Amino acid sequence: MLTTVIGSYPLHYSGLGRDAIAGSVKDQLDAGIQLVTDGQTRYDIVEYFARAIDGYRYDTDSSQGFIQGKIGKGDPGVFLEDLDITRGIAPHVKGNITGPVTLVFSSRIEGYYRGYQDKQVYLDTAEALLGIGRALEQNGVEWIQIDEPFLSVGAPMDIAREAVQRIALGLKVPVALHVCGNVNRIFKELLEWDGIRMLSHAFMGDGSLEILDFPELRDSDKMLGLGCIDTKSTRVEEVEEIEKLIRKALTRVPAERLALHPDCGLRILPREVAFEKMKRMVIAAGRVL
Repeated sequence: MLTTVIGSYPLHYSGLGRDAIAGSVKDQLDAGIQLVTDGQTRYDIVEYFARAIDGYRYDTDSSQGFIQGKIGKGDPGVFLEDLDITRGIAPHVKGNITGPVTLVFSSRIEGYYRGYQDKQVYLDTAEALLGIGRALEQNGVEWIQIDEPFLSVGAPMDIAREAVQRIALGLKVPVALHVCGNVNRIFKELLEWDGIRMLSHAFMGDGSLEILDFPELRDSDKMLGLGCIDTKSTRVEEVEEIEKLIRKALTRVPAERLALHPDCGLRILPREVAFEKMKRMVIAAGRVL
């Protein structure tokens, strides 16, 4: 089974510079993680892309993104710089893209588009994100993960599907869709989305266990990303409770269709707690196989 992380790690580029990336990657590798990320140490998941896409602006004082005109291209520069550091340390790297729905919903629309019901704002954002994704792909990432937390809280699913598929179908590497929160209500619909190789969700802390019993999951060829450590709690899970969750998933999904990761990003945890949680997840995976 593949072991990976969702994205963020509790080191900060503002204080450490390149060492924040190197430290994040080294911790992941030392914990035994196979497919690592750069740790998303510079910004949060919205600021990365609001800074990089024409038509968006990010205001640091209000921690708010703004859409001020027609959305244009995405600049992959900072992503490629961080990827270069990561690939110098780790053999297997995943790229992270904040999904178009989450990026639009997290920003204030001030011009050009007709508000949040205007489908074009999502499709134009998706096109800009696809450009960044292709640059990551061309520079060696083995997977790309699209992060769409807003899908679990009532986003327009028809628009979301079209926008996310525009990215996923435009890439050659396998694509994971990560939706945190409770996804029991929308999971069957997500199984129908094209271009998505893996659906990645939280199971230890956010209560999506119900989907393990869906026959549609068993009949699908999609991989399941099993969030099996709680990223909202500083309590470090016992190896046995992580192992129990993995074994339960394996009764529904074969090992070749299962990947293991934390419920969400690790940013809010103390570094030593984040490391120990990853380490115990890897130990639990080894006990199962």
